[in-house]
Amino acid sequence: MFTIGQVAKETGLNIGAVRFYERKGLLEPAARDEHNNRLYTQHEVGWLIFIKCLRETGMSVQEIKAYRELVNAGTSTLPERIELIQNQRQKLLNEIEEKRSQLVHLDHKLERYYRGENY
Repeated sequence: MFTIGQVAKETGLNIGAVRFYERKGLLEPAARDEHNNRLYTQHEVGWLIFIKCLRETGMSVQEIKAYRELVNAGTSTLPERIELIQNQRQKLLNEIEEKRSQLVHLDHKLERYYRGENY
């Protein structure tokens, strides 16, 4: 079992974010020890790492909550979960392509400046 501080360190999230995800229903309410401190399992730590990944790809808290509900509903929801993750993956690929295009523009501008051009 992990304390909230250990979870924060393990996941790279801050303690407030862990509590926030719990309040929003993305994470099951934590078990408590005799001092009422939150305790988390390795499974919950893994789920938080995945939540962080989804957030970093731009998925909203609402979308993650919907995904979590599908997970909790069981394997009959696999097609919907696959579609959600595929859609998020495609959004991320589109963003990567956009960033590559922006990088090309910046590189061209730098090349002109290195040649002494003023525009």
